[in-house]
Amino acid sequence: MTVALIAVTIALLVIVTGIAAGIATDSPADSEADVRIVPAGGGTLSSVIDVETARLGNVHETSATLDEREDVAYATPVLVEAVRIQVDGSDETETVLAMGVVPPAEPIAIEGVSTAPLEPGDPHFANGTYDGARTGEVVLTDEAAAAINASEGDSLEVGSSMAAATLNREATSGSPEYTATAIEDTEANGVSGELPIVMLHLSELQSISGADDDDLADQVLVKTGPDASTTAVESAAADAYPNATVQAGDDGQLASIRSNDFALATSLVALIVAVVICSLFVATSAALTIDKDRQTIAVFAAIGFSTRSRLAIVAVTTLSLTLAGALVGIVLGTIGVSVTNYVATATVAPGPIATLRPAFGLYAVAVALIAGVLALPYPLYLVARTNVVTELGR
Repeated sequence: MTVALIAVTIALLVIVTGIAAGIATDSPADSEADVRIVPAGGGTLSSVIDVETARLGNVHETSATLDEREDVAYATPVLVEAVRIQVDGSDETETVLAMGVVPPAEPIAIEGVSTAPLEPGDPHFANGTYDGARTGEVVLTDEAAAAINASEGDSLEVGSSMAAATLNREATSGSPEYTATAIEDTEANGVSGELPIVMLHLSELQSISGADDDDLADQVLVKTGPDASTTAVESAAADAYPNATVQAGDDGQLASIRSNDFALATSLVALIVAVVICSLFVATSAALTIDKDRQTIAVFAAIGFSTRSRLAIVAVTTLSLTLAGALVGIVLGTIGVSVTNYVATATVAPGPIATLRPAFGLYAVAVALIAGVLALPYPLYLVARTNVVTELGR
């Protein structure tokens, strides 16, 4: 019973932590960016719940101003939206994550997707009029291409996942055509390699999603020039967006749960609940076992086992059961993450919402052992209070 209860708790911990890590990795920031500007509070779009938070405005002009600085190699805004995409003439339509960017003259990679196949700049923006020539260029990850059975050079239909926005786009822009200019292999890029992602020019995605009203984006990525001071660039970014959050270097790493307040809160709640529940399960189960085995404990004392030895036996037995429960829980949690991703992608999400890391196993074992240690005082107290004469006389 102890093993089963701990296993279920640890499995839930692994699943919730996997989802939290998946949420943290939803941010489209690139690890090569030295400075990242996001709205206060994070400013990311969660593909899990399809709800957007605050965004940055006037991003074309602001990023262009930063890009002109001698100590900046490039500055590009990034907008993330869920869009519907299909090969022209096909009935296979999928919801994917679209990243809108302003490709620099020197190609960069964002979420493992290179901007090289895209024309540098953003001609459709046309100084805010959004009547410039559309490039119609779309870069697909292999996951996105496989989802709609697309090949390089295919004509595509791209629309917002929101029906109203799609109708607005079709009414105002005549359903422009898009072309799969390249298919990127992102299998080695962790969570981003599992997601169906497409990349296109920022203004064209803004026009599709309705983010063109205020020239919106989720964040601005800035790469400093050779031997440039990151501090100076951070200061310039803060001046450009005084009410936004400026993150530098490792503060924006995608794999860190710390980069997302919601993910951090979720993982902390899961940790606290797991420790408390595991401790209660272990303490209660161990106490019931000791109450049932009081005569055995008394026999140990009668044949010469000291109190310390009896306490050690109970402690080792309790922690062994806790460890066994943790190992079973890791297996169940791994299966649970796979099931969660399957259900999510089959219903509401465009891609997997949870991820697994090797460190999750060590984390789960550590949590279980901590819970076991916290639960030990009560069963050890019961062992120490066992009356040998009374128990042997039964």
